[in-house]
This record gives sequence, structure tokens and C-alpha cells, in this order.
Amino acid sequence: MAKKSPTVEQYIAERTAPIRTVLEALRLLLKSTLPGSTEGMKWGAPIYGDPDGRPLVYLYGGKDHVNLGFLRGAELDDPDELLGGSGKSTRTLKIYPGDDIPQEAIRIFLNQCAEFK
Repeated sequence: MAKKSPTVEQYIAERTAPIRTVLEALRLLLKSTLPGSTEGMKWGAPIYGDPDGRPLVYLYGGKDHVNLGFLRGAELDDPDELLGGSGKSTRTLKIYPGDDIPQEAIRIFLNQCAEFK
């Protein structure tokens, strides 16, 4: 069984340099876009919630990419079809090291998430 990372910092530090760079950039973007958000670990990954602690998004650092997961992603307006997934609720944005991070699109998604009650 894999060891769970106890903190967001440790989770990020345990990833390879290219994945770590993407995770750090997304973490900064999340914190700047959702200034009142909560940050912690859940399900073995960094998770960000609304000020009341309700989970909104998570980060997952894989071997060759990072997923930014939107827990209620099926409810998001995604006209450019950037989000993947076909489940009942969660959608993900896959980002590979070296790719441009679609910061403006992510901000729009995050602002929509902030409106969820």
C-alpha cells in the first residue's frame, strides 16, 4: 500500500521536478483565485474547498501529467470542452509539463465553483 502524504507541501515535494513545477503553479493559481479557500489533504491528494470547507477541486500529480479535478465539474460551463471525464459529477483538466497552463479558463472554472452552494 502506498504511503499517504500528510501535507500538501510534502505531496508536491515527492513528485518529479516537471510535475512539481505544474503542481506549484496550479497551487498558486488556486490560492490567488479563491483567496478564502481551504487547503488540505483528502483522498491522498491536495484538495481545495470553499471557506466552509466543502471540497471544490483537487490536484493529482501523476507520472507524466497533473490533473486539476473539479468535483462538480459536470455543472461547469465549458464551451471550449477543456474538461475531460464522463462520470456523474467530476471533470478534470489534464496538464502536461511544458504545456501552457490555461490560466484564464481555470480562473473562470474556479469562479464558477466558488458560486456553488
